[in-house]
Amino acid sequence: MKKIPFLILIQFVLSASLDPAAAPPPNQWGVSVLEVGKSRDATQEQEALRDSLELMGIPYRATSSVKEASLRPLMLIGGLMLNTELSPSDREALYSYVERGGILLATQVQGNRFFPLFGISRAETSRLNFELRFTSMVDPSLRYLNRPEEKIISLGDPKLYSETVWSTEYLPSPGADVLARYENGAVAVTRHAYGRGLAYALGLGFKETTLIPQLAQSYEAARRFINWFEPSGDVFRLLLRGLYEDTVHPFLLVHTVPDGKQTALCLSHDVDAQDSFRNSLAFARMESELGVRSTFFVTTKYFPDESDIAYYSPERVDWIRQVAALGFEIGSHSVSHAWTFEEIPVGSPDVNFESYDVAHSTVFGEVRVSKELLDRDLNQRTTGFRSGYLRYPHELLRALEESGYTFDSSVSAQWVLTNFPHFGFRQRALGSERSRIVVVPVTLDDSKGELKTREFLTAANQDEALRIWTDVVRANGENNATSCLLIHPSDATYKLQTERRLIEILRGEDIWIGDVGSVARFWRDRHRLRPVLRMAPGEPATIVLNVAKKDLPPGQTLVVERFDGGPAPRILDAEGQVVEAGVRLHNDRYFLLLR
Repeated sequence: MKKIPFLILIQFVLSASLDPAAAPPPNQWGVSVLEVGKSRDATQEQEALRDSLELMGIPYRATSSVKEASLRPLMLIGGLMLNTELSPSDREALYSYVERGGILLATQVQGNRFFPLFGISRAETSRLNFELRFTSMVDPSLRYLNRPEEKIISLGDPKLYSETVWSTEYLPSPGADVLARYENGAVAVTRHAYGRGLAYALGLGFKETTLIPQLAQSYEAARRFINWFEPSGDVFRLLLRGLYEDTVHPFLLVHTVPDGKQTALCLSHDVDAQDSFRNSLAFARMESELGVRSTFFVTTKYFPDESDIAYYSPERVDWIRQVAALGFEIGSHSVSHAWTFEEIPVGSPDVNFESYDVAHSTVFGEVRVSKELLDRDLNQRTTGFRSGYLRYPHELLRALEESGYTFDSSVSAQWVLTNFPHFGFRQRALGSERSRIVVVPVTLDDSKGELKTREFLTAANQDEALRIWTDVVRANGENNATSCLLIHPSDATYKLQTERRLIEILRGEDIWIGDVGSVARFWRDRHRLRPVLRMAPGEPATIVLNVAKKDLPPGQTLVVERFDGGPAPRILDAEGQVVEAGVRLHNDRYFLLLR
């Protein structure tokens, strides 16, 4: 797409969640989110779209004014495209926007008054589509969809459900391009040239493809539970990033990986067996030797039951103290490590070690008492949690938030269909409040094979497991996503050896390797970073940050397109002071590592 020269002041704003009084005025460059409709479905779609843009680090500004939204070259519709949503004059303005050269993307286009704009002659809704297949990859917006798992995405398991999420099937008009179809052949994604612009119609909303999966309510859409590259929930986000990079020049992104690396690998261990406490020290020493850190999630099982002894004993706690003394992060892995954790009541937030009845376990009891014991025995403030067996209670994040945790790793990336850390919800239900807990999904697990009775990693299959893990990490790297490895330190021979080999293979690549909490803190800091890119004729490009230099969060990177061969922009903090940055030019874009 042709790049248009700069004629005006350009200001990019990362998020519409800024205080409107403090935000820069509307500009004629960047991305608009036109929010239409006030129904529950419309507001949930708007939330899902904003969340997807923020997760990708894409600048945008939300508005309900078609006139204001039309000032930018890329417009995304947040809401449902029904005939009742826009006035005749606003509808005419939308047509004019595309005709003049604007790029428009909408989901669930169902109002026939919009059909000529999107090149559609009919639209019908359905809950019977379980798969979407990209049939044409010629559009630049699809540049990130280069793997088979990204070209065919799952919407649910037809073996388990007779219906899945709502989708819209299109009958395209002559001249419209078909980019994707459902498994029944019906059209799912169209692109239509209208005047000098383009209009894209997605038959699935961001609510259906990203928001519902984040709640682990995705109709069992995961093609495998773990140890698999599952991008089904990320594909439409990546489509947004591809479309943005192709339309807005120069584009600005807040990078998704610490220290400007291409990808990240989190190392973690679940200490939930008798021998795991002693073996944890061997893993910590190996990782320390290789210059990396990991998180050890410790089960504080201080009582015997039919499953095991009371292995959280003073002797075993001393092994964990030695691990912590080496600089490693210690998180909670609950008290009981119960398979029924997902089914137990939430309980009272007033519970403590003295009052907790382990025979009648609760979610609050498991998260609060384990934290109390670890805080006491390790003289720390425990902030990370992972449940046993990756069980995910309905109100887990609410309990964690109210108990003083800051991050969670209790769900597989496959189960929530995303390979990016993200802010979860206080309850696993649509309409729930967004939580302050950062969720870092588990991608790779030594204990879970395709069959529940068989471990994934064994002494005999190290090479095969290593091949799969390496491929998944590299697949996530192509999207600047994160992989999280879980290895149980129940064995300090072949398991330790396999992890060492994985680190040695990957450490020479453009990858950040470290503990789960560091990625969670990076993600939280990233969320509050609000850069603005300013550029005027005859003046150097400048990025202005919304924080003072002394408050800059570590490891953050801004990515700016190298426009017309120009130099990297200078960076100013909120007080006008120059901010130094490490500059790296890669693939015609500058990576600016803030210092």
